[in-house]
Order: sequence, then structure tokens, then C-alpha cells
Amino acid sequence: MPAMKISEQPKVIIFFLIIAFASLIILNMHSLEEITLFAADSALVDSSKVELNSFIIDSLSYSGDSIHYSIENEYIKLSGNSTVKYHNSKLNADSIVIDMKEKQAFASGKAFMKDADQNMLGDNISYDLDSEWGMVATGCSEFDKGFYYGDEIRKIDEEIFDVDNGLFTTCDAYHPHFNIKSKKLRLYKNDKIVAKPIVFYVNHFPIMMFPFGTFTIKRGRQSGILVPSPGWNKTNGKYIENIAYYFAYRDYADVILAYDYMEKTGWELNLTSNYIKRYKFDGKFKATLQKTKEETSDKAKYEWEIDGKHHQDFGNESTFDANLNFVSSKNVWSGSDILDERLKEKITSTMSYKMPDIKIYSKYNDDLENENRDVTFSATKYSFLNSSLQFSMKYDENYGKENSDYGNKNITFPSLSYSLSSPVYELFLDEDAKISEESWWKNISFSYRMKAIHEGKIVDADATIAEIIYEAKGDSIQHNAGLKNSLNLSYSYKYKGWLNLSQTISSNATVFDKDTLNIKFAHGYDYSTTSKISFNLYGLRKFPKFYLRAIRHIISPSMNFVYNPDFSVQNGNFYNFGGIGLSTNNRRKKISFSLGNKWQIKLAETKNQKERKINDFLTITTTGFSYDFEENGNGFNENILHSICLNPNAIKYKFIDISLDPAGSMNQKFYDIYENLDFSIEDWNFSMTSKLKLSNDAHYIDYFPIRQNNLMSDEFLQADSIDANDAIITTLAEFDELEREKKNWSISFSHIYKTNKLQYENNDYTSNIRTSISAKITKNWSISYENYIDLKEDEFVSHNFTITRNLHCWKIFFRYTKQRDYWSYRLQLFNIELPDALKFRTSDHKR
Repeated sequence: MPAMKISEQPKVIIFFLIIAFASLIILNMHSLEEITLFAADSALVDSSKVELNSFIIDSLSYSGDSIHYSIENEYIKLSGNSTVKYHNSKLNADSIVIDMKEKQAFASGKAFMKDADQNMLGDNISYDLDSEWGMVATGCSEFDKGFYYGDEIRKIDEEIFDVDNGLFTTCDAYHPHFNIKSKKLRLYKNDKIVAKPIVFYVNHFPIMMFPFGTFTIKRGRQSGILVPSPGWNKTNGKYIENIAYYFAYRDYADVILAYDYMEKTGWELNLTSNYIKRYKFDGKFKATLQKTKEETSDKAKYEWEIDGKHHQDFGNESTFDANLNFVSSKNVWSGSDILDERLKEKITSTMSYKMPDIKIYSKYNDDLENENRDVTFSATKYSFLNSSLQFSMKYDENYGKENSDYGNKNITFPSLSYSLSSPVYELFLDEDAKISEESWWKNISFSYRMKAIHEGKIVDADATIAEIIYEAKGDSIQHNAGLKNSLNLSYSYKYKGWLNLSQTISSNATVFDKDTLNIKFAHGYDYSTTSKISFNLYGLRKFPKFYLRAIRHIISPSMNFVYNPDFSVQNGNFYNFGGIGLSTNNRRKKISFSLGNKWQIKLAETKNQKERKINDFLTITTTGFSYDFEENGNGFNENILHSICLNPNAIKYKFIDISLDPAGSMNQKFYDIYENLDFSIEDWNFSMTSKLKLSNDAHYIDYFPIRQNNLMSDEFLQADSIDANDAIITTLAEFDELEREKKNWSISFSHIYKTNKLQYENNDYTSNIRTSISAKITKNWSISYENYIDLKEDEFVSHNFTITRNLHCWKIFFRYTKQRDYWSYRLQLFNIELPDALKFRTSDHKR
């Protein structure tokens, strides 16, 4: 007989219980058949502090308010708050009978069973301790994505449950809004549900029936056939979309092969893939093939698109990035639901490999006695040089018919660049050597850059692949290639801590595949020298009693002197493309001046905002004032360029957010053709981006809360009675105690205005405005509206309207889009928990 566990009680009570129990065993040693034990209940003891009696046999433990043990029949009966634990299984009920001989447990009344991570509720539960087989009458359970109920639930294997007259739903309401019923239902834990037949109910009303069905309940991604979406519209007629198979490859990638069939217009085949490996690479790929029927004939036309992105990190901090986009024509995007895609007029493909930190070392002898510099040194030291390598490719093509560049193609492939820079002393000193701050030569540095590039400009819209890549064709298709080496040596010094002095010598040597005279492998060089002097002046004005606390003005004048020989004849026959080129300037000894002005402000702390600084609140820069000593007569530059930029930062006050971003520039004459001073404005441009946003938190109360299904919650399972239900709000007085949920609403306006005035031409401008409105008007209803208006042409370029209704476990979504002559709408109804399994959609559009 197992030892009885009793919580710590007063010694008198324990003594009398031991004497009574021992006497009972001695007096009835030969005729003892049944023993009933009760929890201590005495007027001398506070019964609220008395723990339940408990016995433990091997890995089986049980407890109850009262325990009835039959020696002859080998069973134990637990009554009142009964519990049985066996390995990972736990059984709670009003009363439980344990058959020790058969190793079975039977619970009657409202009962709860926990088997590993699976919980079940029922009226009566039977459980076999050896086989861990169980059966629940009139039971229910919850798993990752929903609930299921049944007249009888049987555990027939470690991960398999059978349910008779079963009901399945993902709705967590106390009274589910929808459910699926089946006479025979089998649950494969963490895998799927198989049932036959299946009847789909909405609000207890049957709406459809299937002879057989299966639903996945796996966690994470899994391969399988996706649910297609049938529909009809005026353009395509009857259609069915997304006849697709989804393949998940481990945790790294997935692939979707989808087919869309349109009765009137043809078909479309899509192959999409996403892939990622943490800290290694990530990307996506999409290929589309369309077959469309021409309206005037039965001929078929094929269109295609390839779109992909890839990013990869290497262990040496090198990266590779590719962004590929190729299409057969703009028609591929004409039926897209994405506005930016329909408006797209240009494709661009890029590819680049960057190695930002190549470890290159200079080696030199540390043995001064070794005079042979060509042999391996006995002691060698290294110094580190900063260098980078980049390989890239770019291709773009223009599809905008209203654009003058329509059909033009540009390719840059290959493009290779390498740069190396370092202070000169890094070549000679050990990296651990200490450099004196007074050493004048520590400010001498060098930089080297190599660039090799091939560039093609294709004006012919019917160019072949070979002509696009490398083959020239008259003036319509031009290809150029070159290699340029640049070496700079510079010295910088700050005199007296405020005057910046610098001197730079630059040289370039370039090899071209051909020049304008068609001479192969033409080569040339140029060089120049630049001296620069600059300094900063600071002024500060404080206003301690005002919101504007301080203004700081920074004046930055600079003067440059440039010298280069005459390269106009020597380099006059070379091309200039993609950064490959040489100077064609005449002999130049030119001095130029520039003046920069910056204003920075500090604002005081307010109730709603901390003290803040706005750097470069206003900047005004003047350049172009220069004098060339080699010019005959007046050597001053004809024009002076002024640029101005205002950066006030966003103004935020309560629910208002305002931002302005004005900028402009102008060319000012310095003298006229008669060399008289003339400060008139020759041409100018101005742009302004303005944004106004109103947003706040919308408060609302849910006056009709949905009672949740909390059968498996900890609060429910720990209640005094298994029949206990959560309290729900039934009176208006209790509404004030609800937590008011906050949801944002916003209205934003964005206006972009650009204008310019060129010499001898009338001024031109562009002006457009974008409006966006979104609001959650109730707990379940939300709306949004966006439009794009061209104010100059007085035209609605596009606008769309979206409305969403949350139906608790379902969601309905409607969107209408119009862009010039194109319009479309889409209506979707889908299950929130299982969006890929249950979805109904219809749409219509016109091109």
C-alpha cells in the first residue's frame, strides 16, 4: 500500500490519525477489503489549510478530496477534485476510478485530460496507462489554428485522433461564426485533418458540401497545391487564377509555379521563388510568360518578363548585389494591380561586386646589413593599405512612348574599378610605429584608382543581342571601351589651427579601344595641380528669453588655384564616356573663389517637445567666380552660380505635421558682352516639396463584444468548477470599465512644384499633388483613399479606394483603382487563420 502524504498539521491531529489507521489494520488484518480515506476535517483544525490526500505508485500519482481503495478488486476511486498524473499525461475530473489490475483510468462527469501538449475536455474520459490510448465522450480540444468538437474522440496512436460527428473551426468566438462538420474526422497532430463528408456552415446555416476534404494544420511552410480563384470580367471573360503548386525547400527557399487561364485573352505562366540563408545570401526571382490573343485576329502574341534580386555577403566583408529586370514590351504591366508598375516606362538592371577592404601589405627589409634587395629578407615587416574593388554591370531601356528616348537602350558591361589610398608613411613604417604630431610628412597621402569600362548606346529599337552587347552599327549603335589609371599625391596642413592649406598633383593615363579617327588602342595622358586655401568664421547670437534660443552663422570662404598645360590638340580626338576621358582644356592658370553660408538654430524646450537643434537650417552657396590668367582680355568668368536650400525640419504640434523643403538656384551675369558689369539674372530654377499630415488616435468602445472561446485558457482550467464561464458584459454601466482601443486615422497632402526660367525661353513648371486618407471608422470597418493629380494638365492621373471589413474570423476586402483609361476592382473574402485554404474573390477591369 502506498505511503500517504499529509501536509504539515498540528501534532495532536497527526497522532490520532496514525493511531486510528494502525488500529484499523490490526483489528481487520484478515478481513480487510476496502479502505476509505478522507481529508482531515475537524473542528479543531482550519480545513482551508488541509491539503488533499495523495498516493504515488511508480510514475503514477493521484489525489482527491476522498480516496476509496479496494484491495480485493485492485481499484482506486477518487472523488471530488480528482487528479491522476502518469508520465506526460494528466487527468482531472469530479470522480476518477483507477483499475490497477488493467492499468486503466475512467473519469466521469466534466473531465479534462492533458496528453503531452494536447488538451481535451469531455463528459467522460477513458485512458489506458500502458498503451496511452484514450477516449473522450462529448469532447472538444484546441490546437494551433482552431478548435474541434465531437460526440466521441479517440486517441488511436501517438499523433492520431479519430472524431465521430466532428466539428472543426478556426473561429475563437464562444458561438463560432462558421464551422465545418463531418461524420468521420481524423486529426493527424501537427500535420492535417482528413474528413468525409464535409458540410460548410455559416451561422449554423449550411452553404456547401464536399464528399471528402483535407486541411493542413502544420506549423510553418509546407509544399502543396494552392487554392485557385475563379472569376469573370469583361476583358478576359471567364478565368481561373492561381492554379499553382507551392514547394518549400527546408528553411531556405520556396517556389511557386502558377498558371492563369483567361477565356478570351489567353493564359499566363508564372514562376516565383524566394530564398534566404541568414548571414549568407537572400533574394527573389520571378519569370512571367503571357500568351495573348490580338483583338483584330486570331493570332497569338507572346510577352515575357524576368525580374530578380540577389544579395550575398562574403566572409571578407565583400558583397554581391544583382537587380535584373527584362521585359519583351510594356504590355506585360498593363493589367497589373500595382499603380507604379502600370506607370513604369523604364527598366534598369544592375549587378555589382564590392570588396571594400582588401588586405594588401607592403613589405620591406628590416635587416640593415643585408645589401641584396632581391633575395628573401630574414626579417620582414608589413604595413596595411586601404583599398577596394568593385565590378558592376548596368542595363536600361526606355518604354515611354511619350519620351524622346523611347526605345533607346544603354548598357555598361563590364565595369571594373579598383582604388587604393593611404598616407605615404604607411609604405615605410611598421603599423605599430608611433608618429610624432609635429612630423610635417605625416600629412602627405596618395591615392590610386583604376577603372575599366565598356559602354554602349543603342538608338536602334530593332537592335540584335549582339548589337546591344558589343557590335557597333553606324551612328545608331555606338560602343566604347577604355582603361583609365589615375594617381594623386596630396598634402594638407592646418596653419595656426584655423587656416586649411592643401596641395594636390593629379595625373591620368588612358587607353581607348578607338578614337574618333578610328585608330585602335589610342592612348593619352593629362596632369594638373591644385592649391586650395579655406577657413571658417563663426558668429553666435543668443536669445535666452525667446523660443528661438540661439542662431549660429558659419561663413566658409575658399580659394582654389588650378594649373594644367594645353591638352586641346593632344587629346582632342578621344571619346569621353562613363568616367573614361582626358582633359581637352587649353592651357589654364585659373583662380576661383567660393563662399558658403550656413545658419544653425537652437529651439527652446516646450511642454510637448525637448530642446532641439536644427543644423543647416538655411544654406546659401556661391560658386563660379573665377579669373583665368591665360585668357586674353577679361579673364573673369561670365556667370556666377548661387544655390539656396531651406531645411526647417518638420513642424509637429498635437495632431498636425507640416514639412517644407524649398530649394533653388540661379545663374547671375558678372558682365555683359561689352565687358561692362552686369548682375542681371540669366536663368533660374526653383522646387518646393510640401507635406501636410493630420493624424490622431481614434477612440471607440466595443458595445457588442464577442464572447471568446476560452475552454483551454489557464484561467478556465484553474477555476473551481469545470463548468465555470467567463463573465461577459451585459449592462451599459460596465462599458466604462472597458479598455478603449486606439486606432490611427490620418489625412496627408504632398505637393511637388518645380519651375525654371532659361535664357531666351519662357518659364516652364510642373505641379502635382498626392492625397492619402485612411481611417478606422469602427472596430471592424476601415477605409483608405489615394489620388495623384497633375495640376498643370488639370488631370486625375490615378486614384484608388479601399474598404475593409473585419468579420472576426473572416475579412472582406474591396479595392477600386482607376488610372487614366485603365480601371479595375477586386473583391476578396478570406479566412484570417487559413488565408490560403479558404478564399473567394471576384474582379473586373478594363484597359
